[in-house]
Amino acid sequence: MKITREDLPKREVLLSIELADEDLGPYLDGAYRKVVQRVNIPGFRKGKAPRQVVERFVGHDALLDDAVDLLLPEVVEKAIKDQGLEQGSIPKVEVEQRDPVVLKATVPLIPEVTLNEYRGIRVPPETTEVTEEQLNHMLEHLRYESAPWEPADRPVAMGDQVTLDIRAEADSKTLTDQKGVVYLASEENNNPVPGFARALVGMKSGDAKKVNLPFPDDYPDKSLAGKECTYHVNVIEIKEQRLPDLDDEFAKGVGEGYDNMEALTNKLRGDIQSQEEQSAQRRYEDKVAEQLVSDATIVLSDLMVEHEIDHTLYDEQEALQRQQIGIERYLETVGKSVEEHREEVRTVVIARMSQTYALRKLGELEGLTVESEEVDQEITTLVEEVGGQADRLRRSLDTTDGRETLKQTLLRRKALERLVEIGKGKALVDTG
Repeated sequence: MKITREDLPKREVLLSIELADEDLGPYLDGAYRKVVQRVNIPGFRKGKAPRQVVERFVGHDALLDDAVDLLLPEVVEKAIKDQGLEQGSIPKVEVEQRDPVVLKATVPLIPEVTLNEYRGIRVPPETTEVTEEQLNHMLEHLRYESAPWEPADRPVAMGDQVTLDIRAEADSKTLTDQKGVVYLASEENNNPVPGFARALVGMKSGDAKKVNLPFPDDYPDKSLAGKECTYHVNVIEIKEQRLPDLDDEFAKGVGEGYDNMEALTNKLRGDIQSQEEQSAQRRYEDKVAEQLVSDATIVLSDLMVEHEIDHTLYDEQEALQRQQIGIERYLETVGKSVEEHREEVRTVVIARMSQTYALRKLGELEGLTVESEEVDQEITTLVEEVGGQADRLRRSLDTTDGRETLKQTLLRRKALERLVEIGKGKALVDTG
């Protein structure tokens, strides 16, 4: 096997791989064993015809095609190892010629990262405090959660729960005709269209009303966007919530119960403080990571980026299909073309890859490592969180690939923790 190497710009290498007859021989034998099982040759039992007979029957080119299919992954992988390349993702392979067989493999290398004075990164941490507004908002939320819905002998007001019969018509077509729809009349409720909830205000139980409202310009169904819809509404029942007083009796009924309002308020204040600190920590991590990437020089393979975009789009389509939504319908809803959406994903992918490899480089420079025992502990922690699926999850994680993925996750976590220490100006022991 003869290998010629050409270093391309932006972390890619082009390998020209020429196979001699002795290199091709084992794969032709493998192709024969595969083909002989699927062809019927007169005078021979299936699977028993000699290679020369099979080759004459199907043609040398057809046998060679099967041989090339067999050799491609093995030969390219061997060539990459022989050249000592740090492969970043799947190579792009083409068959340049067949006599002799010559392959062209464009191999994306792992990104090249140079961190420039990263230990000088400084980002002031933000302070967190619980405001009375946050506390009152949480208390109001608890009041509404615990308040029962009771019949209201009065006209509809915002905040009411209204049972409706509703028929909608547009373009001389009936779009919906439903009975007994339970509807929350609130400022935040823009269903079915903005303004519908406000149109119910003042109606009484038993009232009927015709409401004309336009579909918004960004309505998911583009054929209806901007057009007027007529709603025929009958109010069946009106309910309101009776909010409890914020007193000790209320506190005793929240969750497992609190002795008094002071105990409940202290618990809520602590919960909010914890949430604020976690949110602030995530924002801080984002800021120092953005600074790390901004100050770094990162060279990414275009081929590697395209592969990651394809992978991201595939995952996205799988997620949409689980919701029984096609990608075409989704793009129509958000008003994006396939090309525009791909470019948006490209921006996200490049940012994600840049951060991943910048943190990986920081981990290398800081001498961060992950021991096998740490991976074991991570597996145990993850398994304990899933309960009934524990054995299945452990089997999937405790594999060579699974452990390597967890190792990289833990290394990233350690690198981010070290970067946070640097950003806050904490003293570090010089590892180099």
